[in-house]
Amino acid sequence: MVKRTIKFTPIAASVALTLGLTACGSDNDRNIPVTPVESFTATGDAQFNIEVTGKAVKGSMKSAVVTVMTLDASGQSVPVAFRSAASAEAESFSEEALSQSAADAAVEASKIAANPEVLTDESGRYSIYLDDDFTGPVYITVKTSAEGDDSFLRCDAYVGCGDYDVAPEEDDVNDGDTAIEFGEWYKTDLELSVVKFVPAVEADTSGVSGSAGDANVEASYKANVTFLTSLVAALLLDSGSSVDEDAIAKASLDTVVQVMGQDAALLLSAIIGDLSNGGAVDLSDVDGEEELTDGILAIAQLSSSIQGLPSIGDVMSSIKAGIKSGQFKGNADASIAAIATMLQTAITNTANVFVAIATGTEDDIKTALEAAFAAKIPAPTAGEIVAFAANSADVAKKAKAAKDKAVKNGAATDASLAAAAVKVKKALEVIGCTGAECTVGDDFYTALAAALTVEVTASQTALTALEMSIETAQSSLADVQAMGGDALTADNAAAFVSAVTLLKNEATTADLTAKADSIFVKSQGYVTAAKALVTQSSDYQQVLDSATSLQTDASVAVTDTVAYDAALAALVAEAEAAITEFDVALAAAKLVAEDTADVADEKKSVADTAEAASTSALANAEGAMVDTAANATEALELAMTAVTAASDFAAAVDALEIAIEQALVAANAYLELEGEGAQAMIDALTAMQTAAVAQGVLASEQFVTAYNLQLAAETAVAKLEVLTSVKATSESLSTMTVLTNTGGQAVIDAADVLADVIDELAEMGNSGEGTSTRQPDWSYNYDLDALVLVLENETTGEMISASASYQGEQLVVAWGATLMGENDATVSLVTADTQEQALTDCVDFAAGTIDSTQIDSCLIFTFDGAVDKDTVDDAEIIDTQAWNHVEIMDGDSGFTGMLNLTATEESDSSSITLEGMSGDLDFKVMGMVDSSGDEDESTLEVMVKGDAAMGYTLSLTGMESTGYTGDVKAMYNGEMMSFGTASKVTNGVSITYIDGDVVPYTDVDLIDSSK
Repeated sequence: MVKRTIKFTPIAASVALTLGLTACGSDNDRNIPVTPVESFTATGDAQFNIEVTGKAVKGSMKSAVVTVMTLDASGQSVPVAFRSAASAEAESFSEEALSQSAADAAVEASKIAANPEVLTDESGRYSIYLDDDFTGPVYITVKTSAEGDDSFLRCDAYVGCGDYDVAPEEDDVNDGDTAIEFGEWYKTDLELSVVKFVPAVEADTSGVSGSAGDANVEASYKANVTFLTSLVAALLLDSGSSVDEDAIAKASLDTVVQVMGQDAALLLSAIIGDLSNGGAVDLSDVDGEEELTDGILAIAQLSSSIQGLPSIGDVMSSIKAGIKSGQFKGNADASIAAIATMLQTAITNTANVFVAIATGTEDDIKTALEAAFAAKIPAPTAGEIVAFAANSADVAKKAKAAKDKAVKNGAATDASLAAAAVKVKKALEVIGCTGAECTVGDDFYTALAAALTVEVTASQTALTALEMSIETAQSSLADVQAMGGDALTADNAAAFVSAVTLLKNEATTADLTAKADSIFVKSQGYVTAAKALVTQSSDYQQVLDSATSLQTDASVAVTDTVAYDAALAALVAEAEAAITEFDVALAAAKLVAEDTADVADEKKSVADTAEAASTSALANAEGAMVDTAANATEALELAMTAVTAASDFAAAVDALEIAIEQALVAANAYLELEGEGAQAMIDALTAMQTAAVAQGVLASEQFVTAYNLQLAAETAVAKLEVLTSVKATSESLSTMTVLTNTGGQAVIDAADVLADVIDELAEMGNSGEGTSTRQPDWSYNYDLDALVLVLENETTGEMISASASYQGEQLVVAWGATLMGENDATVSLVTADTQEQALTDCVDFAAGTIDSTQIDSCLIFTFDGAVDKDTVDDAEIIDTQAWNHVEIMDGDSGFTGMLNLTATEESDSSSITLEGMSGDLDFKVMGMVDSSGDEDESTLEVMVKGDAAMGYTLSLTGMESTGYTGDVKAMYNGEMMSFGTASKVTNGVSITYIDGDVVPYTDVDLIDSSK
C-alpha cells in the first residue's frame, strides 16, 4: 500500500531557519520574506499476483504484442501497472513532488513505467500479473503486424487465407507456393481485444490456470482473446460508461445472438456471460487445453470462417456496426447485410468441411474442401480450380491430422467430435437474427438455464471421476514414497527409480492438473452465466448455487493436483539423487526399460481387446437390417455401439502409442549406457510402434464405417417415423366421407334429381309447381322468367334451390342444397341467407370483382355467344364451372370446404378441386380428366396441408384400361420423398409402403370420370 508522509529536506530547513533569524532584525534591512518550499513524498509497495492469462486466437497469433490497460468510469482506456511474472516479493516505490497528489501519481507512474513488453508464444498464449489491489475491468489488446516485427498469424481457414506477396521457403509448415493454406503462418495487420472484469480478491480463492501451482499467484482469471471478445470489447468501449460484470454479460449475449442467433447462443451457455472464458481454439493445432464442446466448436468454426474472408478488419467493423444498430443480418445498410450473407456462406462451408473431417476419410474431406471452394468463389477460373484441386489433398491430410491431434490431446473423442460436428452444423445453418429474434425474452432465459444446468451437471460428473483418479494417484504416490526416504537402500534403489519413472509417466499421460484446471475454468464461466440469469430472475438461484458449489469443489481438486505434482517432483529429484548415491545408473536404466516395456505390453493387450470389440460390434452393425421400424431401431443401437467401440479402440491405440514412446525413451537411455539387450528392446518396441500405427489406421476406418452406418440407421428411423404419420394420414383420408362412395353418391344422386326435373320442366310452361313424375318423391316450384327453381323432398327433408341470371355470354346460377347420403350422411351445398344475395355474389364472382373466398355455391355456364332466355336453347356451352361451398356431416369426421368443378368442351377436359377440413385434417384434392383421346386419362393429387412438417401427398394417374398408379410422398429432411407406391383397385386404392407393408383402403372412390 502507498504510504504518504510529509518531510522537510535539509535545504528547506536551512531556509526556514534563516527566515526565522532575519525576522528579528531591523525593518530597514530590506530583506524580502521567502515562502518555504514544501515537499511531499509518497512511498508504496506493490505485489503483482493477480494473474490474467489466455490465448489470442484467430488462428494462433504468434509473437504478437500484448497491450494492457484498464477502463475508467467513462469507459476510456487508461494505463495500468502489470508484470510478466508473479511477484515473489514486494516492489518498493518512492517519489517526491510539490503536492501529495502529484507524489501519489508519480508512484503510480513509476509502477506503470516498469511495465514489461509482453509477446504471445507460438500458441498465442500470454500471461500478465496485476497489482494485488487491482479490481475492475482490464482491457487487453493483441496485435500482429504485416511489417516490422516477428509476429505471425496462423491460417485455420480450410479454404485458405489469401496469398503471400512472396512465396515463403518450403518447410514443414509451408509448401512453398503463394497460397496461404490451412496451417501456414503469414504476416498481416490484425488486432484483437478482450475486456475482463477482475473482482475484489477474496481470501484464498485457490484460482489457478496458466500458472497452475505457482505459489505467488493469489488469483487467476482466464481472458482469451478472440473474434467474439473483440466485438464485445468494442461495444463496451463505445458505450461511454463504466464496465462491470453485468455490462460484459449483456454485451456478450447481445453479440452472440446478433452474430450466431439464439439457437447457437444456447450452445454457448457455459460462457455466454463472459466469452473470454473459452473459444480460443485454433482448428489447425488443437492443444487439448480446451474441450471441443458444441459451443467451443461453434466459436472455432465461426472464427475459422471469418479468417477465410477477404478482410477480417472490414468484417469486424461491419458486424460491430450492425450490432450497434440492432440487427447485423438483414441490416438496412446494404454493405453490412452483404457481409452477413458472405459470413453465412463461409460458416456453412466450414461446418460442412468439419463434418467430413470428423466423420469421413481424407477423400471425403477433399471433396468437401473443393465444394467449399466452389461455394466461396461461385465462378472460379479454370486456373483457380486446378490450383485448389492440386493442393486440396494436402489440405485434407493436414485437416485430418489436426483432428487426430485434437483427439490425442484429449480435446474430444472421435465419437463426441462427430456428434458435435453434426449438431453444430445444424445450429449454424441459419446464423444471426432479424427483427424480434434479436431481443431475447423469458423463453430464451429458461432454455439457457436448462442448457447451463446440463453443462454444470456434466462437469460435476467429470469432477467426480477426476476426484477418484486423484485419490488413486495419491495412493500410488504414497506407495512409491514409502520406498524412498529411510527405506531407500542400495538393494531397492533401482526399483525405486523405476517406480518413480512409471509414476511420472502415468501422471504425464493422465494430466490430472490440466483436467482439474479445465473444470475450474469452466466453473468460473458457469458462475458468471448463472449470475447473469439471476439478474433476470431469482428463480435461477439454484443454477447459481450449483455452479458455485462446483467451482468450490473444482478449486479443491486444483489444490490437490498441484500438491500431487509438487510431491511427484520431489520424488523425481529423490530418484535422481539415488542413482548417484547408490551408483545404480545401469541397473536402474535396465529396470526402467523393462518396466516401461511391460506397460507398453499391457497397453497393447488393451488395444488388441478394444480392436476385437470394435471389429465384432462393426460386424453386427453391418449385418443389421433397416427395412422396418423395429429393425431400424435395433440397427441404430448396434451402429451406435459400433461407433463407441471404434472410438474406444482409437483411444486405446493412442494410449498404446504414448506408452511405446515412453518405453523407447527408456530403452534408448539404457542403450546409451551400453546395456545388454537394449537394442533388442528398441527393435521390439519399434515393431510394436509400426503395428500400433496400423491399428490406428484401422480404428479410424472402423469409426468412419460405423458412423456412416449410424447415419444410415438414423435416416431409416426418421423415415420410418414419418412413415407412421403417412400411414395414419392415409387411413384418415380413406375414412373421410367426402372421398368415399357414400359422400360421392349423395352428390351424384342430387345431380340426377336436378337433371331429371330440369329435363321434365323443359317440356312445360314458363312457371309452375307440382310433383315430378320422374322423381315422385320430389316436388318443384319454378319460374323460368325469374330463373328460380326450388325442389323439395318431403319424406327426407332434402332440398335443392337455384336462382340464375344471364350475364352476356354467361348464365350464372346461385344454388344450394341439403341432401341425404347413405348411413344418414348429410350433404349441404351452402348458399347465402337469401337467393338474391347469393345470386349477387355469384354474378360479382363471375365478373371478377370478388374472389372464391367471398362466395358460397355458384354455377357458371359459358356459351359460344351472348345468351338470354330466347337464345339459350340454341347456344352451345363451351365451359362449365362450379364453385360449391360444401358441408358433409356423417357422424364421424365430417367435411367443410370448397368444391370446384370445371369442364371445357373445346379441350374435352374437366377438373375438380376440393379443399377444406375434415376433422383435424386440412387437405386439398386436385383431379383432372382428359377425354380428348380414345380413352379418358385421369390424374388426381391429394395434398394434406394441416401437417406442414409432413407435407403428405397422394398422387394417381392413368387410364381405366391400364390402371391408375402413383405414389405417396411426404416431407423428409427438407425434401419430398416417396414413402410408397399406390394403385387403384376395385372399390378403393392399395398402397405398398417402403417397409414392405401393403395396405388396401376400401370404399374409396378417388377417380371416377362419371362424377
